[in-house]
Amino acid sequence: MQQLSIPELAASFETGESVYLAGASGEANELTSMLADPRASLADAHFASSFIPGINTRCLARPGHRSRLTVFFMQPVLRAALAEGRVDFRPMNYFGIQRHLSDAATPFDTAVVQITPPDAAGRCSLGPAVEFMPGVIAHAARVIGIVNSALPRLPGAASIPMDCLSAVAYSDAPPSLYEVGRPSAVATQIVAHLAPLIPNGATVQVGLGKVPAQLLEALAGHRNLALHTGLISDAALGLAGAGALRRERAIVTAVAVGSAELYSRLPELHGLEITDVGVTHSPQTLGGLRRFHAVNSALEVDLLGQVNAEVIDGRYVSGPGGLPDFAHAAHAADDGLSIIALNSTDAGGSVSRIVTRLGNGAPVTLPQHEVDAVVTEYGVAMLRGQSVEERARRLCAIAHPQHRPALRRSMENLAG
Repeated sequence: MQQLSIPELAASFETGESVYLAGASGEANELTSMLADPRASLADAHFASSFIPGINTRCLARPGHRSRLTVFFMQPVLRAALAEGRVDFRPMNYFGIQRHLSDAATPFDTAVVQITPPDAAGRCSLGPAVEFMPGVIAHAARVIGIVNSALPRLPGAASIPMDCLSAVAYSDAPPSLYEVGRPSAVATQIVAHLAPLIPNGATVQVGLGKVPAQLLEALAGHRNLALHTGLISDAALGLAGAGALRRERAIVTAVAVGSAELYSRLPELHGLEITDVGVTHSPQTLGGLRRFHAVNSALEVDLLGQVNAEVIDGRYVSGPGGLPDFAHAAHAADDGLSIIALNSTDAGGSVSRIVTRLGNGAPVTLPQHEVDAVVTEYGVAMLRGQSVEERARRLCAIAHPQHRPALRRSMENLAG
């Protein structure tokens, strides 16, 4: 097996070679920092990655070069390369990304996977980020492992045999960190309305952010809960420590991303399973969850209940992610709910996030019929089974007070 240094690995990619690199906490930071450096003398490969805004912020389509990058979430650092035609942005739901990346008809020349040192049986754990990697590895022409001693070895995470690798490099760079920040007053108000919607015994999906983190803290008194989600962060530690989670399959996720403490404590979590998106976001898996409650954020919700979670002022700032997968399943589940939680306004307070119609060019990330409830700091709008007029009335009632009069005046044209 060939052994490479990280600089040698970065220099090994050829112009036009298709290379998959993991995102989230699976990002090989020592390698990507070199690949993103415009001063480095490297070939112009075509990279693809599941980089997540706010966590993976390097642009591998380097300025002044012909390197390319395929992504599934847009973020500001990519805009210049996007304008130059060197970023291929594909706004797809997570299960759709899984099918695309694991399709034998579109293999990668190279897959680079960050792994733990091998155990006695020669198997290497993928640690806190499994995500799309098993499907990518299955059809890649060559697989290169970056053995990282800083990754936690997790018995409930996917692993691969060391002898399946074409080459190996070594690193001790820590995994990417995620910090939610201090609790906010608005998030506290949203959670006060949101937490009572979650019953004991529910299977809960949440994403990243202040509202999800504070919601899990508020659920500490619940019992027999389970988390089934795309990503977990530090808030899962508190929920587990409070005794709120069931013992078996307590946490099923594709990624864990957070603080250094989270990574060090992951091996302690009972019932933790970190697996690929083909499991976490599969319609078959999600359809079997009991009392499934999906809690997701949005950029705006219109008076029909349609959700935009991707575009602000006509520009993409994210992608659909797992929202469509989880919301559809929660809406269809017996005793389940598809919930959208958002601030009533933007950070400055001047722009309402409850709108008459979605903005020009804004995609419908989630259709109206798959939204059961919308929550802001002003309350809960239960939409399931309601008429167009009643849905609009309830959404107006949870908008910011200064925006309610204009929204109510616009209601009469909704059904026209």
